[in-house]
Amino acid sequence: MKFGLLTILIAFSLSNLSAQPAVAPRIPEHYEWKNARDYKRDEDLIVRTLSWLCATPLNEAVEYRSKATLFVMEWIAGSPRLKIAITSADLPFYENYPDLLFPYIHGVALKKLGKPACASELEAMVGGFSVVGFMIESDAVLKKEKPLQPLLKAYKKNKLQPFVEQQVARNPAP
Repeated sequence: MKFGLLTILIAFSLSNLSAQPAVAPRIPEHYEWKNARDYKRDEDLIVRTLSWLCATPLNEAVEYRSKATLFVMEWIAGSPRLKIAITSADLPFYENYPDLLFPYIHGVALKKLGKPACASELEAMVGGFSVVGFMIESDAVLKKEKPLQPLLKAYKKNKLQPFVEQQVARNPAP
């Protein structure tokens, strides 16, 4: 009887551990990037910070999220290795939900910095839309918003690639 109770307690504690969000990486108080070597030095920290941002709902750790977003956006803006092109017309959420732009950028950047690196811009965009889908699904208010339903549906059904292809096809490049 004691063995069975102990087994149940261990199983319960292990399931709780896996459900807890990842620990946020420590962001340095002062940082500066002057050359490619400086950017490379902090790339692992950027990837860990992006991973945390992409896995943590928008309404959790809001103050830290702001600091982490500033840190990664400054790195992305100056990085000689990472280039992200955004066409707002391809982002059906942008006009009414501009707060979802940063999670989109985080997802694209994480996909481009991943190992193996993504093979195409489309694959990177799908990574960005996936993070946006997660943010919508994890927010009680956003998941009820009618304009976000097609994206949320594609996310839940794991059909983001066709959804993204459709968005890009609607807005051909000039």
